[in-house]
Amino acid sequence: MRVALVTNIPAPYRLPVFRALAATPGWVLRIFVSAEREFDRSWRVDASGLDLERVRGLALRARSATRGAIRVEQRTTRHLPFGLLASLARFGPQVVVSGELGARTWLALLYCRVFGVPLVVWSYHSRVSISGAGPVRRALARALLRRARAVIGMGSQARRVLERLGVPPGRIFDAPNACDHDGLMRALARSDGEARRQELEIEYGARKRIALVAGRLVPAKGISPLLSAWRLVPEEVRAGWTLLFVGSGPLAGRVQAESGGRPPGEVLFVPGVQPEELASYYAACRLLIFPTLSEPWGLVVNEALACGRPVLCSVHAGCADDLVQPGVNGWLADPADPDDFARALEVALTSNELERLGEAARRTAERFRPEAMAEGMRRAVVAAAFLGDVP
Repeated sequence: MRVALVTNIPAPYRLPVFRALAATPGWVLRIFVSAEREFDRSWRVDASGLDLERVRGLALRARSATRGAIRVEQRTTRHLPFGLLASLARFGPQVVVSGELGARTWLALLYCRVFGVPLVVWSYHSRVSISGAGPVRRALARALLRRARAVIGMGSQARRVLERLGVPPGRIFDAPNACDHDGLMRALARSDGEARRQELEIEYGARKRIALVAGRLVPAKGISPLLSAWRLVPEEVRAGWTLLFVGSGPLAGRVQAESGGRPPGEVLFVPGVQPEELASYYAACRLLIFPTLSEPWGLVVNEALACGRPVLCSVHAGCADDLVQPGVNGWLADPADPDDFARALEVALTSNELERLGEAARRTAERFRPEAMAEGMRRAVVAAAFLGDVP
């Protein structure tokens, strides 16, 4: 079976999933991408062994904002892959899988309707993303999803969102998001967490215990609410910890200013590192804080759990319902509520059970490997190939 997978970029964390799909007996998989990377990504990508084709198109930078109770503005890349129809026609797929609910998938649908090929939609929505969409976007999403033979969702939140958008439960296939688990474990085995902590102590004045924040420093990641809530935590609790930001983005200056205005070693900033280098920071920290205000999933949570680190996770992360069990492998909190977030921070920072929570974190991560995600996508493709026509 010839399967086309249409997406924006070949993100490094997706490659193990794509390789697992490409290894499916009887499949010929070709991945159609709009770009090698986007303006806010600096990854090194090794896609060797995969059949990738870059589609001709336009890439536009745009500003978007969520609506409703939580308003988050951010800059994004929007692709218009006008060459997709010709690329698909040359390949001649028997099933098309298309990610996101935008121009890319509408073009894929057009191809599928013209050539009588089933369409599988791979949706990234979470509670916040769909609640922030206006009525026109929701109507377009419903129209697109109604025409798909199968829909892939990333976890429990995605399933509930898709059902709200009118997708019958039997057409939804769960494929919870996965990091490059094996690659991370190899990098972790090469890492010396204590050596990294000592380097941070010597260079930056880091303290003995580190709470890590890893990722892009953009408004949607909840950086400002975290800094505000951190100030509300009692000083005697904060005194034993370093809040370490590893990343890059427009809020780097805000983090650096906060670092300069706090006692030495309390808030530190390290510019973004490559994914394989991040393992040593997971090894050096005691816990991960993920304060997002709007996130389809949150792969740093997968990574931290796999490294045996408990996570204080935002309830607005798409992964929160699947990955984090309060009191078992971490905690949940609402960064949009400063008092609630500060209370959760104090609980996490004063916990004497971080090692127990870390062991449970490892066990959780084992269930969210790339092979499991690929299997969910595989089941959707097979079902679409044999289901009847969608009205």
